[in-house]
Order: sequence, then structure tokens, then C-alpha cells
Amino acid sequence: MDLQEILAEGEKRVWVWLTEKIAARHPVKVLKPPETSLVMMRARDSVEDSEFYLGEVLITEAVVEINGVLGYGIALEDEPERALCHAVIKAALAADLPEREEIQEVVDQQRRQAESASDRKEGMVAGTRVRFAIMEG
Repeated sequence: MDLQEILAEGEKRVWVWLTEKIAARHPVKVLKPPETSLVMMRARDSVEDSEFYLGEVLITEAVVEINGVLGYGIALEDEPERALCHAVIKAALAADLPEREEIQEVVDQQRRQAESASDRKEGMVAGTRVRFAIMEG
């Protein structure tokens, strides 16, 4: 799971708490306040293994700067607070702040929770799959 996936799947309240903690210790300059826009969503056809566009998706994006390092945040739908949090966390990690290990530990914890939730969901879905080979026999 990459950082963007972890930020998207993680709990918003955790990201808000972490962002407030970072902002209390370091000046955060908002270069682009959260703004919504539409982007084309790509998908892959599993049969022909080709890309195609599903349609437009609403996103919110923001850009911040911490100690001269930029952070770009993006969130699905109209989520200005989440996009801003993502930007601050990315900038803080890239800026190699003294709290980097602490920030990374929170990110890792959210990754483990997201993976665990995904595994549980996958297990529930697996139990409902039809096994045609068994049905034939």
C-alpha cells in the first residue's frame, strides 16, 4: 500500500490530529487552498488488458509548504479538510522533520488497520464466491 492509499483509507480524525500536531510545531504555508475539480478516472479491461475511461470523478486537492518543501494532497469527493491534511502530512514526511519517525509510525498504524479491514472484507467476499468446477462435479 502506498502513502496515497493509506491516506485515503485511513481515519480522518487521525489525520486531523496529526496535522494539528505538525502545524503546532512548524509553519504551514497554504499555497493552494482546498479546491474541488473533476478528473477522468481510468480503469483496465481485464479481458483485453486495455485502459479506458470510466468517467469523471470529483476530487479535492490542496498544496502546502513546510520548511520550503511542497506537499500535494488529494481526496475523493468534496473533502477539503482531508485534502489539506494529506498535503501537510506529505510535506512533513518529505521535509524530514524531527518528528518524521513519529509521523511515520502513525502512517504505519493506519496502513496496518486498512490492510486488516481489507483482508476481513476480502474474506467475507471469498465466502460468497461460486466455484463452478465444484458445481459441475
